[in-house]
Amino acid sequence: MATAAVALPRLKRTRKLSAERVGGRASLPDVYYLKPIDNSRLRREVDGETRRECFCLLGLGVLVFLFVLVVAWQSFVFVRVGYQLEGVRAQQAALEEWNRQLALERASLADPQRIDTLARRDLGLSLPQPQQVIRLEGAAPAAEASSAEFARNLPASNDLPREP
Repeated sequence: MATAAVALPRLKRTRKLSAERVGGRASLPDVYYLKPIDNSRLRREVDGETRRECFCLLGLGVLVFLFVLVVAWQSFVFVRVGYQLEGVRAQQAALEEWNRQLALERASLADPQRIDTLARRDLGLSLPQPQQVIRLEGAAPAAEASSAEFARNLPASNDLPREP
């Protein structure tokens, strides 16, 4: 290569720029030298070790980027699930309060004194007279009703008598 540079003639071109006087001082003209160099025939040698080092650094950078991306994704998912959990907790609290109010309302509506008052006042009902009560024959007394009784087995559906 050194021989190619010597064999080619050197052309020196100078370009003078006119400089203006600034601040009352004399200025020197700027001189630029143009060097016509033709590097189109040059070919760069490939250094395998440098290329391998670049690819290793690139791979390491990709791995670090993916790691940061996964950590950020997990963080965002954690925050989103936290908001969903708080929403579900608020909904659960609202439902528990509603359930408590419904239980109180049910207890107040099922109060026997309230039912008796509403029956007498609004519906005009009263206690039955002794002549209005009809006792059925063979009815068990109240003491026997509280005694334990075993369930009876019913016949299977195909053992039942059929109607003609």
